[in-house]
Amino acid sequence: MMLVFDLSGVFFNKGLKVAVERISKKYSLDPEKVRFVLNGSFAEEYRTGQIEVDDFWKKAKEELNVENVDDVRQIFFDAYEPQQSSIDLIKKIKEKNIQVAFLSNNPKDRAEYLDKKYGFISLFDFGYFSFDANVRKPDKMIYQKFLEKFNLDAKEVIYTDDKEENLEPAKELGMKTILFQNIDQFKHELKEAGINI
Repeated sequence: MMLVFDLSGVFFNKGLKVAVERISKKYSLDPEKVRFVLNGSFAEEYRTGQIEVDDFWKKAKEELNVENVDDVRQIFFDAYEPQQSSIDLIKKIKEKNIQVAFLSNNPKDRAEYLDKKYGFISLFDFGYFSFDANVRKPDKMIYQKFLEKFNLDAKEVIYTDDKEENLEPAKELGMKTILFQNIDQFKHELKEAGINI
């Protein structure tokens, strides 16, 4: 058995929500507009590695009509912080010789920035980003690519995510799934799945 974590909202805090609030407040922008640019269909190519990051931010600058898009990007990146409870949990799981991986919808520049700042990638045995897969959750293709890339048996995987829609494709492929709500609930569900932390 192995565990696969979503990152934002499970390992990290809900950084997108924080970023949308901070950016829309600072620049007097509609929060829905900010969310659309950072995570909606506007960001599809950015999050799936199909556009150069600099080109995306040029487009975002025009779409948001802001003077300093580098500041927007910095606020976006700095909104994400690892949750210590999740770090501790991963370390305990690995002590039991259970592999821990991640599957994440992440743009390349943000993933690199956060890894440089927090060194989070080394906590996991392996992982897969949407910018490498050229597709993002909840598209079933990213889960299939993940299983194939690391030669995994879906039945041996427990996948956790804070979004219900991201669990459905994993279930369809045969993975066990846990909707992440908080660390205590997650530990309880892991125990029910036979992993006692």
